[in-house]
Amino acid sequence: MIAAIANIFARRMACVIATTLVATETFAQAIFLTAPPTISKVEQPSTGAPVPAPLPPPARPAANVARPAPGPKQRVTILRHLANNIQGYRLAGETGASEWPMYLTDRQARRKLQFQLGYLSAVSVMPEVSTLTLTINDQTVGATPVNAVQSVKTVVFDIPPGLMRPGFNSLRLSTEQRHRVDCSLEATQELWTQIDPTQTGLILDEADAGVDAIGDLAALPADEQGALPIRAVTPANAKTSDIERLLRVVQLISIVGRFEQPVVDSGPLAGGRYGVNLLVGTAAELSATAGAEMVGVVTGPRAFVVPGTPERRTTIVVTGADAAQVDTAMKAFLVATKPKGAAAGLRAAAAFPGFRMEGGQRVKLAELGVKSVEFDGRLYRAAFNIIMPPDFYPADYGRATLRVAGGYAPGLTSKAQLVMNVNDRTAVSLPLLKSTGEVFKDNPLPLPLGFLRPGLNRIEIEAHVPAPSDESCDTLAAKVESNRFLFLDSTEIEMPAIARVGCMPDLAVTATGGFPYAVASNRSKLYLPRLDSKSVGAAATIVAHLAIAAGRPIDFEIASTPPQGDHGPTLAVAPYDALDPDLLRRLDMPVDELARAWRDKIGAESASDHAAALSSGEAARRNRLVLQNNFPMACHPPKSPDAFGAIFRRVDLQATGATAPAASEAPTEAEDPNTPRDLFQEWDARVRNERRFSATIAQWARSFGEWSKAKFTDAGVWMRNFEHGGDKSDMTSQTLLALGQNILGAESGEVWTVVTAPNADLLADSVACLVDPRVSRQIGGRVSLLDLSQAKINVTPVDNARFVVTQPLSVGNVRLIAAGWLSLHSLYYVAGAVSLAVTLAAATRLFVKNVGRRTQ
Repeated sequence: MIAAIANIFARRMACVIATTLVATETFAQAIFLTAPPTISKVEQPSTGAPVPAPLPPPARPAANVARPAPGPKQRVTILRHLANNIQGYRLAGETGASEWPMYLTDRQARRKLQFQLGYLSAVSVMPEVSTLTLTINDQTVGATPVNAVQSVKTVVFDIPPGLMRPGFNSLRLSTEQRHRVDCSLEATQELWTQIDPTQTGLILDEADAGVDAIGDLAALPADEQGALPIRAVTPANAKTSDIERLLRVVQLISIVGRFEQPVVDSGPLAGGRYGVNLLVGTAAELSATAGAEMVGVVTGPRAFVVPGTPERRTTIVVTGADAAQVDTAMKAFLVATKPKGAAAGLRAAAAFPGFRMEGGQRVKLAELGVKSVEFDGRLYRAAFNIIMPPDFYPADYGRATLRVAGGYAPGLTSKAQLVMNVNDRTAVSLPLLKSTGEVFKDNPLPLPLGFLRPGLNRIEIEAHVPAPSDESCDTLAAKVESNRFLFLDSTEIEMPAIARVGCMPDLAVTATGGFPYAVASNRSKLYLPRLDSKSVGAAATIVAHLAIAAGRPIDFEIASTPPQGDHGPTLAVAPYDALDPDLLRRLDMPVDELARAWRDKIGAESASDHAAALSSGEAARRNRLVLQNNFPMACHPPKSPDAFGAIFRRVDLQATGATAPAASEAPTEAEDPNTPRDLFQEWDARVRNERRFSATIAQWARSFGEWSKAKFTDAGVWMRNFEHGGDKSDMTSQTLLALGQNILGAESGEVWTVVTAPNADLLADSVACLVDPRVSRQIGGRVSLLDLSQAKINVTPVDNARFVVTQPLSVGNVRLIAAGWLSLHSLYYVAGAVSLAVTLAAATRLFVKNVGRRTQ
């Protein structure tokens, strides 16, 4: 009997040891071996909860084994990448979300669809309680644990039939992340999941991926960096009028398709899967340039799409028998058609890249893509984008109000607070003081208008909700942690009446709102001293960016010589040696410093592509570092290997740490995530039930000990966030693009903006980097210098701004402008108030002196 028991025990121990060895070997391989991205497939069970299930790789048949007869033709697919946006592809913190409008043609919507998601995560993310979720049209499609530290992990989700509609659809990626070892608020900044845009997108059959109608331009496929490449095919010896038409069509494509990063180049018809070719001109000109078969028989105005082939991109043709008919054909893009798609998709399209707001509006955050959330972590964050008018005057003459709906649980520390950040600056905070918790439907959070700016603004709402249990930091308790904070999508932002007047020079206003070109009374001028293909492509890219920021096409008139007299605003795009140095000096640009820094590059041709000199290992390391730093892919590193290595020397290589084995991915029993719930009623009942006198006393005791430290910490954060300007970085060898702006005439509307680089090749490359939303939001001041190796812009502040009148000076508008100006010039306000007080006192004395009866 004893021998039998010993035998059974020995066999079980052997199984345990073998299992442990296999797991250890697998874990070691995951850490030390270099492998391609892991691909797994996520399918949805009948309950609606996703079950990640990695598919094993197919076995390689032996050489002496007979192979089966070839089957049907293999499916050829294309990845419909996500468009770039202002936050890039990073989901940071304990909560993060990003939403895209994705347009499908009728044929694409009828197919069985899949979505591929590639991502990389920080080593500090705990995979056992961290998830990455895909939601389409407000319905959860699937989720996967966040566990991709060493290399990019790729997951495939099956999309339920009929979920995606023809037209616009909402596609949302969100994450819940918790730290492995640290429970402090500061540690939440170490959490991030980076979406790999090259491995992420909708999987479509190549035959269905094309576009064949002008009305479906929004379905044009973006490239791997989220940009839309547009190849402008210009006629030989193109005239300025030909280029002006080309610029207008490029703007229309960008606006109609809701592409935030179009990148234009000029040349012959291009191939490849992504992007579009553009032909604009008379039938005779286009037949000579691209061939008669591309144009066909033209007897009147025509605008049509030629589907792509394996050798040629999708091509848009705008033509006619003569120039007048070409102008008429361009109106096909302006035909007012009601947008189509799912309700969530239309909402996402209206809020991308930002929701346009005027004065006197009140909008629920649900319309901006924010969702109701119950949160059990320490730092909750929700974000949305709004676009203010290009002539909005930002100053502290009024306040917008964020009316927060939600609640917080009892027992939080005195550090609990709501914080609102606007354009990476802390605008306002509101302590969450009640130790017994609170539920509210209208908790006002004032936002001074001076924190906003014309054009695109990003607003983030943070809830800092630390609890005493965080000090012991039991990370495994995160699996059963109770909810601490509730945020409802019924929260509203209310915008008061705003002052409408331009303020120039200010490159930030131009970059984010298209001002003053979008509101010019006369045609804006585009000064192109050279009409080479690189300069034309760079100019078209910038013009498209300004049109997207303004929300409408801008009519530019091209000039080959500097415009003279009262000509309105002018945009100049050219290499450095094509511009007059005196013009640059009048714009207060650092002409001498630029000449020294660009001495070896001015007029030279760029070297061959740097990527060709990299080994496969160096290229893989570069791609990993790019993802870890959310680095814009269009901003190329230097050509030399030494300079290439210096780019990422400042990077914190978090991915070199070891990771713990992932927990089981089996789903737990839960209710359908798509079932609506009344969160306000649930939290109101919970907070009422949990209020206890003892909890109040304990909270007061903890608050007293933390009060002093919190005050000093908040003061330091306030000083850092409100510090104006900053240390100005010196110009480096990788400063390859310069922007300058100033008013050069007696009239305030004669604004000049210059964009220049050492040569035409670098001008085209640098502009492609500049229009990345993560880079363009850095533009500001009167001079901006782009360091291409760091995707960083050094700004010289404005010190001589002038008003540019854009609207009738009504009494109400003048009052707001005056109040805003005084808020920005406090010394004048104080001097005026003192002068008024002295005048009133003197007048009162004179009046009193001659009134009444003198006593002897």
